[in-house]
Amino acid sequence: MAARNVVFFGESGHGKSSVINMVLGYDGAATSSSPMGCTFEATSYPHHLSGHDLILWDTVGLNEGEQGAGMQAVTSLYTLLRSLEGGISLLVFCIRAQQINDAAHKNWQLFQEIICQKRVPIVMAVTHLENEDSMDDWWTQNENRCRQYGMNPCNEYGSGVACITASKGKLRKGGRHAFQDEYDESQDKIRQLIVDNHLHTPWRVRPVDWFETV
Repeated sequence: MAARNVVFFGESGHGKSSVINMVLGYDGAATSSSPMGCTFEATSYPHHLSGHDLILWDTVGLNEGEQGAGMQAVTSLYTLLRSLEGGISLLVFCIRAQQINDAAHKNWQLFQEIICQKRVPIVMAVTHLENEDSMDDWWTQNENRCRQYGMNPCNEYGSGVACITASKGKLRKGGRHAFQDEYDESQDKIRQLIVDNHLHTPWRVRPVDWFETV
């Protein structure tokens, strides 16, 4: 059976590459703390996870303003999705915990509803929660707000949301990182989220008339 495509998308600096590295278990994807990001073209990472052959796609950051993603980044991602002959099995929307806003809603709607026509499951990886007493409390406190913005993760298996940190933090004198426990917990969450929610029969992206004229 062909490997299934899992596409990570979101704004630059929100942790796509770091989340992919966490799934992989090693630093395969280049990372950057800059809001400009460091992923300038889509990059694929084949990975075997819990009996499933997957291809994890790190995509160009959606450098956005209040109105949503820039056209160049959107077109790049649309072109990638259209080119995947094996179709798409899962969309993973990576977002900083503090960035639930109109731009996030517009990006979610564009890719989940318009490009993928609600045929591909979409889940959410909420990053930068390492300083919270309980990372999962973020969803309890923000679920209604997300739904008001029309951001409804696939919830066939659980909430469809992984509240995580993709950073281990500074290395301490004892040899462990400051957020090692939170990181290990997050790694289990994001891996299980992907295993539980990806389509075993992928969906091929159809042409979208508006994009075909861009």
